[in-house]
Amino acid sequence: MGPLANQLRHDLVLQTRSLLYPATIISTSIIVLFILLLPLRPPSARLLAFLVFLDPATVGLAFVGAIVLVEKAQDTLSALSVTPLRPWTYVASKAATLTLVTFGSGLTVVLFGAPPRLDVARVLVALTLSSAVAVLMGIVCVAGSRSMNHLVMRLLWVTTLLYLPVVAHFDLARGMAAVALSLIPSRAMLLAIETALDPTAASSMAHMYALAYLCLWVVVLGARALRDFERAILNEGL
Repeated sequence: MGPLANQLRHDLVLQTRSLLYPATIISTSIIVLFILLLPLRPPSARLLAFLVFLDPATVGLAFVGAIVLVEKAQDTLSALSVTPLRPWTYVASKAATLTLVTFGSGLTVVLFGAPPRLDVARVLVALTLSSAVAVLMGIVCVAGSRSMNHLVMRLLWVTTLLYLPVVAHFDLARGMAAVALSLIPSRAMLLAIETALDPTAASSMAHMYALAYLCLWVVVLGARALRDFERAILNEGL
């Protein structure tokens, strides 16, 4: 079994022991219950996109930080620093397993919302990219966090920033304010998910912008996560 396969197995076991999956099921169930209680069925693509966005924006960010801190407390990272494990293996495993979790929760919400103009292929791409961006952002946040309190403060600022584009998503910000909010990756997440749920919600150009911008953030955050893993996690500790 190769290093990546070993790390994937380790992460799956750790996530199971950390009760990640029950917590994700509970958070997803709350969102699904909210959808079922809505008087308007199916909900609009705009509202459903926001509900789908909730899990990557919170679970993807929070859980990756908590899991890395658990490894720190168990001296797992200290052990990894003297093994031949490559930084990309650690980051890739975390990104893959946690992206799969947030992807699954987002897809569940989509299926219960079931908009009539749903484009399944676009939904899969939008969920994958959005989840990957959120998880990689969580890895970047946890690097350098020396305690849970420190991590919570970082996540508070990042989560607040990620939720700002919701204002533009519901057309409560226009003009230059909307343009400025488009620079935040969560605006692209919301737009990509909404256009996947309803291809008529925005132009093809806007959809391509959202996907391209998310791909750019995956590359940037992936490179940053690798650098931070080497410098902060392995060399200096959290």
